[in-house]
Amino acid sequence: MTSLAGRNIQMALQSIKSAKLRSFLTMLGVVIGVASVIAAVSLGEGMRRQISGGLKTGGPDVINVRPGKLVNRDQTGNIISTNYQAALGSSSLTDRDLQEIKKLPSVTKVSPLSIISALASTQENRQLDSTIMGVSEDFPALSGQKLAYGHFFDNSENNLDTAIIGKRVAENLFQENVPIGQIIILREHRFIVSGIFDEFSANLLSSANDLNNAVFIPYNEARAISGNGATIYQILAQSSDKNPSLAARDITKALSDSHGEQQDFTVLTQAETLQLTSKTLAIATSFVAGIAAISLIVGGIGIMNIMFVSVTERTREIGVRKSLGATNRQIYSQFLTEASIVSLVGGIIGIILGLFVNYCLHVFTSLSPIATWPIIAIALLTATSIGMIFGTAPAIKAARKDPIQSLRHE
Repeated sequence: MTSLAGRNIQMALQSIKSAKLRSFLTMLGVVIGVASVIAAVSLGEGMRRQISGGLKTGGPDVINVRPGKLVNRDQTGNIISTNYQAALGSSSLTDRDLQEIKKLPSVTKVSPLSIISALASTQENRQLDSTIMGVSEDFPALSGQKLAYGHFFDNSENNLDTAIIGKRVAENLFQENVPIGQIIILREHRFIVSGIFDEFSANLLSSANDLNNAVFIPYNEARAISGNGATIYQILAQSSDKNPSLAARDITKALSDSHGEQQDFTVLTQAETLQLTSKTLAIATSFVAGIAAISLIVGGIGIMNIMFVSVTERTREIGVRKSLGATNRQIYSQFLTEASIVSLVGGIIGIILGLFVNYCLHVFTSLSPIATWPIIAIALLTATSIGMIFGTAPAIKAARKDPIQSLRHE
């Protein structure tokens, strides 16, 4: 049996080498499909780990308050469904909500994440379209984000005109890495740069904006220069004990009373935030990978079509083999092996291409795709299965050919 399999593999490789261009075009659909699936799933896994790492950095006792009713819960408080459309509405969080949360004894630190519309500029009239965010002095501790240079502002009067900037602002606006002491102008208000944040990774705080391209100023100053028009799109709070669920319930009750018993907001612990985000990423990844997998089906159809052509072209060869004693089973295994090898080689090339795409994304973007061995193994197994499935019909046709008629074929 081993020698038969070896001969089948040898004949399959000879057939592929004899028509290299046709063989490559045949496996191209498999190559694209496998590469797309590898890239899509790796990207989803990388984002999941980045977000998970970002949440762990912020601490398990950090609570996220968001506008809109993003989740539905059962009577015990467990999340049973997600309402993604709620995230598309306008913010329902106000400064009053922020003050109510600050009053709670179960909460120690609070920071709003508010956005105002403003163009950042320098005294040399260089301008940058960046995100202007109003936060409190507790933001670094709640977000787990460290400063690369300088220091963060506190709530003293001496720090009202202080700004912290992301790395991209330093590079693109000031054209230097450490512009400490430089002046940044926001709506004709001058702020002194006192710190530069370290590189922000992809996390839930930057889901809507690139925080590396953001300017952070005290929340009260953001309200003042915007005429109280600063929009709060998220509030971060830290539980005073090791049980953030209790603080989350207190926040929910306080905001429900403030909103007239209407829960047009969502309070999530870090564990729930990670669960919600992982589920969202899994759905998005599955959707993209499903679309990419269509290329595998197309590739399988291409393999089947070419194998039918190959069977027709090699009818006389089949007749000769049968006249020399080859059985239907041997003819069947020969052509099925050839289809499987074409698909397998396409899968290997697709994996290499997918890993190269991951490398390019890692080098040229802020994304960090992660290709695990199970992903690679499943992709390779799927590619081989495609060849076996779509190669079955041509192999059956070859096995059923009449030897006498085959020998007469010109």
